[in-house]
Amino acid sequence: MILVSACLMGHRVRYDGRHSRCDQVRGLLAGEPVLALCPEVLGGLGTPRPPARFVGACFGREGEDLLAGRARLVNDQGRDVSLAFAQGARVAAELCARHGVRLALLKDRSPSCGWDPEGVNPQGGPGQGVLAALLRQMGITVREVRSGARGERR
Repeated sequence: MILVSACLMGHRVRYDGRHSRCDQVRGLLAGEPVLALCPEVLGGLGTPRPPARFVGACFGREGEDLLAGRARLVNDQGRDVSLAFAQGARVAAELCARHGVRLALLKDRSPSCGWDPEGVNPQGGPGQGVLAALLRQMGITVREVRSGARGERR
């Protein structure tokens, strides 16, 4: 089974209420069963929601730093949403373990799903999201998918 960020599958779960559907993902799935989810929604955050940024984290270790209590995620209204991000990532990781997920295709530039430890994404973003950190610790292969154009609001 393959985990895919729900927004990449066309679900309107992004912070701005949009999706990031990426038709390239369908080709990467090769007919495998899919577990599509959004850790931020699993953590109790609504859609839409204010965007959040890491505070006090080292680039490429942001997710690990948050899980270890060395960093926080703060939304643009100044609210600490670290607990929601961590809880959602833990629920997602538990579902991955239960369903035997070995590969995760995750949305780029996300504080939950981002995986760009080398900092090569020309649009920036965190090097390691919270869910990406947990999945890597579990031995699950994580691949970041660049979604390109922003999703529609419809």
